[in-house]
Amino acid sequence: MRTSLTCRLSLPCIIRALGLLTLTLVLASCSVVRLGYGQLPELIYWWVDGYLDLDDGQSSLLRQDLEKIHEWHRRQELPQLANTLATLQTQAVSDVTPAQLCGWVDALKPRIGAVLDQAEPGLATLATRLTPEQLAHLQHQLDKRQQQWRDEWLKGNDAERQARRLERLIDRAEDFYGPLSTEQQTLLRTGVANSPFDLALAQAEMLRRQQDVYQTLQTLASGRLSPAQARAEVHQWLTRVQTSPNPAYRTNMTRLTQANCDSFAALHNSASSNQRQRLVSRLKGFEDDARALAPASR
Repeated sequence: MRTSLTCRLSLPCIIRALGLLTLTLVLASCSVVRLGYGQLPELIYWWVDGYLDLDDGQSSLLRQDLEKIHEWHRRQELPQLANTLATLQTQAVSDVTPAQLCGWVDALKPRIGAVLDQAEPGLATLATRLTPEQLAHLQHQLDKRQQQWRDEWLKGNDAERQARRLERLIDRAEDFYGPLSTEQQTLLRTGVANSPFDLALAQAEMLRRQQDVYQTLQTLASGRLSPAQARAEVHQWLTRVQTSPNPAYRTNMTRLTQANCDSFAALHNSASSNQRQRLVSRLKGFEDDARALAPASR
């Protein structure tokens, strides 16, 4: 059941996809949220199949698990998300502090953990049914992903890499605020130039995650673990997905998060009333999407 569909993200991102939708609705520039949310189980299925080349039995198992998680997320998570988006709208018209922005992000992290808890049993069952051929296919796909990562992040000199990061930031910001002024673009440019982002640590973490997912699935597929042991193995892996065991990387990510909160707080506080109203409208649209997708209250 091999597919030509390729994924530019690492495999751990697959199992985070439903949880990251919570962040996507708030932060990503997506104009088809309702359609995309409804298709998410199918999209994740093809994503996983691209890495593992599932057989018919595995495919059926994965599809059933994804539908269950999707329905749980629709019932339990979307109403909470809608309320959060409503709160953000009331705050978006005022200035914000970096601490407020970081606090909003921190408040969403447990929601991702809740999704991973739901995914854990199905992941353990599926992984124990993988074959050596499928693990070889996975390694091939991970090798391809490594090259894609290098092409995206290592191409060019420092100035060229910074320019690409700045372009992505401006595009994302303008999706929420509308066209940025020269001064606002300068704010973001300064943030990128002064960013503590460590490319070497990021590359090392990418390689660590690839090795971790392969070794974890190899262990699970060995047939040596009981169901309880397999579940524990998956739980430990998902813990490492959320929190890297590399202390240097964790420290750098803490610094990077703070720097990003500083930059975006400065950008928001520089926004005109029209730009802030556009932000409120975007958040309102996401809130409406979340409420429309959630089941009706009884």
